[in-house]
Amino acid sequence: MSDLESFSFEESNQGSTPETFKLFQERMKAASSQIQAIRAGEQRQKKKEDELAKILSEFIKSLQHDSVYAEFLVHVSKLLGLNVPAAFILVLIIINFPKLQQQTGLKLITFEEAARAGALETQTLPDLYLAENALPPFLKIAIDAWIQEISQVATDNRSKLLQRALTLSQEFFPEIDQMMAYNLTFYLEKNGFPIAEEFAQTFSRFCLKGILDQIKKPLQELPKPGDKLE
Repeated sequence: MSDLESFSFEESNQGSTPETFKLFQERMKAASSQIQAIRAGEQRQKKKEDELAKILSEFIKSLQHDSVYAEFLVHVSKLLGLNVPAAFILVLIIINFPKLQQQTGLKLITFEEAARAGALETQTLPDLYLAENALPPFLKIAIDAWIQEISQVATDNRSKLLQRALTLSQEFFPEIDQMMAYNLTFYLEKNGFPIAEEFAQTFSRFCLKGILDQIKKPLQELPKPGDKLE
């Protein structure tokens, strides 16, 4: 019997009706199941996380003597110093490293795949936020797919990110925003569409705030002490 199931009505709910407490127990059981599902998913991620940490280590070694990528390593080092999960660090840089996409399985949809799926007319985040830059479809699709992959990895590593990657004000560390912005700037520049660094940072903060709100949501929906039960 779980602690929730053995919790005493008389001890904790004096003045409540049996029906109200029954509803409370049902909600807490549902909350417990939700938490267990999240933890189970993260246990499945454990082995993968170890593998991704090794891939990240090898990636760092491969670039340490290449001056072109020196700033990448600076950003990576900052996130490692903050104990950000390897999976999340890798997903922030895969847009610039197709080889990493193959190694990690964090593969972004290609323009050709989007065309076959009839997704070329689908509105993307770059359509909404980077409209003035008139990016060609293949870049917008790649960036949108990258953001979706970042969101998925954040969801898969929810607890670790909420434990390790937040400031006291419950926002992502600014180093994470900076890492994403740098990768976006680098990607667009090498494809012939440079944008201002400040604009890239604003866009990155916008995306990451939405992702953070999304991974916090299941926890925010759990009943809190003193909540009025309907």
